[in-house]
Amino acid sequence: MLEIRRRLIHISVGLCIIAALSIWGAGYYEYVEGTLFAMFLVGLWITDQKLKKRKLPVVDYMLEMFERPHALPTYGAFWYGMGVLLLFSFMRDLNYIRAGIGILAIGDGIATLVGRSGNMRIFYNPNKTIEGTAAFFIASSFAAYIFIGNAGIALSLLCSLAESVDWGVDDNFIIPLTCVLFYILYS
Repeated sequence: MLEIRRRLIHISVGLCIIAALSIWGAGYYEYVEGTLFAMFLVGLWITDQKLKKRKLPVVDYMLEMFERPHALPTYGAFWYGMGVLLLFSFMRDLNYIRAGIGILAIGDGIATLVGRSGNMRIFYNPNKTIEGTAAFFIASSFAAYIFIGNAGIALSLLCSLAESVDWGVDDNFIIPLTCVLFYILYS
């Protein structure tokens, strides 16, 4: 149940960012980026407070509801924020930013839900399943295709492969990094 709640938040946050970009458009790009950066700074402060064992009732409740039991507080959210900021920092095409966020939110969110019940382990990373990687590719292809067409399918394939490897860095950063590299090389 915890993982379902986590994935719903993962997907919902990404969809909210995409909606904000779509509603306000390129003219408000800097405002969305600034808001995300401010949220990131608040997140850093919260992480600092939790590492110092300070009580923050609302945050404590959220962590109890959404954080894995033995994880560093806000670890996944930190990397999610870093990944989204990476997209904003290196991409200037609004459609590529939305595609990258869609891949991160929907592809990675669905991959975990499907992959946890999968049986076929990937030989180079036994923590991942073929079912999860396939679900990542299919879900993220739909998300990215909406914004960047056929390039979204190629990008989704690269991201699904990158997500399946254990790089020693959180997937919430690896996926946007792959999107940025694709954007730099493709555009």
